[in-house]
Amino acid sequence: MSHHIAPSFLAAPPSLIDSIFKNAVIAVAMHQDEGAMGFIISQQTELSLHELLEDLSIKPKVADRTVLYGGPVSKNSGFLLYEHEANKPLTAGLVLCDTISITPSRELLDDAAAGKLPGRFELILGYAGWGPGQLETELCGGGWLNTPFYPEIMFDVPVSERWNHTFSQVGVSPYAFMNVPGGAQA
Repeated sequence: MSHHIAPSFLAAPPSLIDSIFKNAVIAVAMHQDEGAMGFIISQQTELSLHELLEDLSIKPKVADRTVLYGGPVSKNSGFLLYEHEANKPLTAGLVLCDTISITPSRELLDDAAAGKLPGRFELILGYAGWGPGQLETELCGGGWLNTPFYPEIMFDVPVSERWNHTFSQVGVSPYAFMNVPGGAQA
């Protein structure tokens, strides 16, 4: 395969009503011949950040918020989505753009909880994954709207508005998007 789509967004079509991906926006963080990995950024868990940190014996000094549901794979694994200086990620992980990365680093989670990060952050539990060729098949079948990666969606758009906002960024109403076999969408 020669065309890799990371980073980008996948927006679920309205037809995914009875799915864990209902109204999902997924930040595709990695896409290789071996498969793809992404994080749902439009759904929340029922866990608060403070509850989760305290379960990990971390005393939070930052404002409480709801933890994001990143996807059905490894639902108990945590990932820190965070802002950093341009082209200067703070630790190993996946770079989404020059100022936003994601990492499973516990050390960076400690720093985030202590308010020591240079920018904003979200804690995400789990991720979405695709095997070799699976995402390409879903895209060709019209299963997702693939859009460019818009960094502002990550922190500037409320979680509940990210799905509609992603469609509006490309000038499409989500309800005008039709899942048609063969990949034709309107």
